[in-house]
Amino acid sequence: MSIPRDNYVREPLYPDPWTTNKPREGLRDIDEARIVSLAPDVCLTPVGSSVVPIPYPVVDFCGHDKNYTPSVRFTRKKAMVMRSCTTHVHGDAPGIRKGRKSGTVENICEPIGHADQVRAEGSHVIRHLDRFYMNNKNTEGEAIFVRSTQTFDPPKENDPIRGSLRAQPKPIEVALDTSSPEGQRLLRELMRDNPAKPSSLPKIPTPPPSGTSTILQRLGIFGRVLGSVAAPMALITSGGTPDLDTAILADNAASRALEGISPLGTEEKALYDATKQRISTHIYDAYNDPFSSPNENYIEQERKYLEQHLKIDRSRRLATALKEGVRIDTSNKDEWPCVVGPYKYVKMVCPGEAHHIIPDMVYRIGNAPSNEAEKNSKAGRIKNSPTYNEGQAICLTTGMHRTDDDAVHKSLNPALSALGLRYRPQGTAPLGEIRGEVNKAIDRVPELPEKCKRMAKLAAMAQVGKNEKQPGRTTIRPPQLPGGQDVIDRLQAGSY
Repeated sequence: MSIPRDNYVREPLYPDPWTTNKPREGLRDIDEARIVSLAPDVCLTPVGSSVVPIPYPVVDFCGHDKNYTPSVRFTRKKAMVMRSCTTHVHGDAPGIRKGRKSGTVENICEPIGHADQVRAEGSHVIRHLDRFYMNNKNTEGEAIFVRSTQTFDPPKENDPIRGSLRAQPKPIEVALDTSSPEGQRLLRELMRDNPAKPSSLPKIPTPPPSGTSTILQRLGIFGRVLGSVAAPMALITSGGTPDLDTAILADNAASRALEGISPLGTEEKALYDATKQRISTHIYDAYNDPFSSPNENYIEQERKYLEQHLKIDRSRRLATALKEGVRIDTSNKDEWPCVVGPYKYVKMVCPGEAHHIIPDMVYRIGNAPSNEAEKNSKAGRIKNSPTYNEGQAICLTTGMHRTDDDAVHKSLNPALSALGLRYRPQGTAPLGEIRGEVNKAIDRVPELPEKCKRMAKLAAMAQVGKNEKQPGRTTIRPPQLPGGQDVIDRLQAGSY
């Protein structure tokens, strides 16, 4: 009888991770990468005359970076490595008596896990799903990338029957600014589902009546947090007792109901917040009523109201901007849309931030205008100056404008300050020289399309015109008396 063959191969393998075997995405300096707590951040919180431990769900953003790698980048963003951290967690601010374990609140997040074989600047790279210490080791969390979960409806079955009247081609609607093919293209894109003339704004939906006046007093651990913690929710039961845990659930449900709608600018943000507040209040009342549930039809009506309101409002603002000379180019869908024109009207349609191509401080003698009347006035400005609203502007992302390493303001402000030291009085320079520094700053923004850079430079050239030798201001702060009187006199004189 032969000895049986040994079928031992190796130790049993653990199951493959649920994320698949593909390499995990590296964390970098973007807010889409977040660190979310796996266990609550327990902090001591004053409640009345006592101090109680309360668990807080916390989150931090990888865009709040410290000690990232400046020389190694993923998608042009600094990479996170083992020596890096994020600056502070969000969500535990009410726990002012600090964390139970760490003795801190709103503190840093430090990586635990890392890539075994990939390093940047000699330090291990941190990836999606790696673990973190949060709030200075008061709890632990996990890194995730938050992607859009927006879905799209299937195409409608509305194909016309060949030969029918409906199958006849419709005449092409021409945009309002016939001299701007780029504007026509964008206008058609934004208004292809709209009527030829914008209709009146929709009415706010009426919430359904509640089924009963009975309110459940569901006071969990969050419900005991009084004062400033519950006040911002603005959702209080009929007895006047804050029910914070239900309010948080209702607020999250309202956010999900409006998912995929992105407000642009302060006016749209206010409209979005008001709609979300109505939905949240309705859901909150339904959660507190044992005999009712949220009315899905009402919530859908609120969403449609917001979408229609934004569509009509945007079409009106776009038409106004095109009439006022705004030039738009969206020919390349993979690039940032180029919007150049007067500041007031660029701001109307810009999906990011409107930026004066030649900074407005160049034309000002005093402080920045604080109201609409001052923005339309030439008082306190140098000769041949456009108003604040008339100045040529360009639409930029927040990164291009202020936050990226190559942002316009990060390179332009120190360049203008250095330029002003070469002229007398210091703090001034010819508009032609200032325009040259502006062109250099625009060229340093890698994400800005080349065609858009050319449009911005032409707009700056037209704005300066024949006044290339006229002095302009190069300092962020206005000249202060008495030492700044020479600067003020030179700017008002309009020549060296």
